[in-house]
Amino acid sequence: MSNKYLMNVVRRRSMFLIIGFIPLFLVACNSEQPTQQVKQTNTVWDLVSVPVLQKSLAVNYRTTGSVVSDQRIDVASRTSGYIREILVREGVHVKKGEPLLMLDGANVEGAINQALAAVNKSKSALKDAQTDLIRFEALFKRGSVSDNKVRKIRLQRDVARDTLSEAKAGLKTANSQRQYTQITSPIDGVVVERYKREGDLAAPGVPLLTVESNEGLLFETYIAEGQLGKLKEGDTLNVEVDALNKKVAGVIARIVPSGNPLTRKSRVKISLSAVPGLLPGMFGRAHFEVGKKMRPVVQQLSVIRRGGLDGVFVIDEHNTAHFRWLQFGEVIGESIEVLAGLSEGELILAKPDNRVREGDAVMKKGVANEL
Repeated sequence: MSNKYLMNVVRRRSMFLIIGFIPLFLVACNSEQPTQQVKQTNTVWDLVSVPVLQKSLAVNYRTTGSVVSDQRIDVASRTSGYIREILVREGVHVKKGEPLLMLDGANVEGAINQALAAVNKSKSALKDAQTDLIRFEALFKRGSVSDNKVRKIRLQRDVARDTLSEAKAGLKTANSQRQYTQITSPIDGVVVERYKREGDLAAPGVPLLTVESNEGLLFETYIAEGQLGKLKEGDTLNVEVDALNKKVAGVIARIVPSGNPLTRKSRVKISLSAVPGLLPGMFGRAHFEVGKKMRPVVQQLSVIRRGGLDGVFVIDEHNTAHFRWLQFGEVIGESIEVLAGLSEGELILAKPDNRVREGDAVMKKGVANEL
C-alpha cells in the first residue's frame, strides 16, 4: 500500500470519531441541573404612619434693617471758645452729667470781670444819686430849691437804680457762661462720634460730639408700599438679630407713610425689648405678619435625609414605603411647613427608621390622628 492511501484511511476514521462524540457531548450538557434564581423580598417594618394635615400659617414679609438708638444727641457748645481738652473718645461709655470736654474760659472770665466792673460802677452811681436826692429834698423843705429840681434829682436816682439792676443781670449771665466751658453728657450712653480736636474753635450750635443711648433701642427698616396697608402701629413681631443669633420681640412704634420716590418704600421704626448685648448698629431682619395661608405641615421627626436631600417616606394603599423629596418652608415649633411635594391626607412614617428602604412594607401599629 502506498503512503497516500494510508493517510486517507486515518483521516476518515478521525472524522467518524468526532461525529460520534458530538451527541454524547450534547446529552451531557442537557443532563446538568439549571441554576435556580433567588428571589429577593423586601423587609416588613412595624412602624406608625400619620396623615398629613393642613394648618393655617402666618404669611411673613421679611425686611432688613439696623438697630438704632431713639436717643441720639449731638452735643454742642452754648458759647464760643477754643477747645482746651477733650476728655473722652469714641466708644467710651459715659454717665449723665459726666464731663466730656473743656473749653478755654478766657473770654468768659473776661466777660465776667467786665460785668462785675459795671455792677460796681452802677452801685457808686446809685449811691451818689441817693445822696444828692437826700440833700436836695432837705433844701426843698427850706425853700432853697424848686420842686422841679428835686424831681430831676429823683429821676437820676431811679435811673441809677435801674442801671445797677441791669449790670447785675449782665453779671449773672456772664457767670452762667462759666458752666458752659465744661460740657457734660446729657444722657447715659456711648460716645459714637467726635467732630472736633483740641485747639479747634467751638461755636454755638455746632456739634462737637455725638452721644447715643443704649436704652430705648429701635429697629429701623423700610417696607414696600404694597405692604403698607397690612401693618399698623402696635403690631407685634420678631426681629432676628444676626450678631446675637436670636429673635428679639418688637412692637411697631412709628410708620412714616411718606415713601421714598426712588425706592417706593416707607420707613418703619420698631421698639425692641431690652436684651443683653443688643447695641445700635447691629444688622437684623424683621418678620412682619401680613396674612394667613393653608399649608401641609409635618413633624420634624418625620423628615429623613436621603441622597443629600430631605424628604419623608410616603405609605401607599398597599402599605409600601416610598421615599419622596420635599420642598420645606418655615419651621414652626416642632413642625415644618411643606411648600411642595405633599398633599393633605397622605400617609407618612411618623418616625422613619434609617434602615427603611424604597419598597419596604409597613405594618402599622396605628394611625395618629394629628401631628
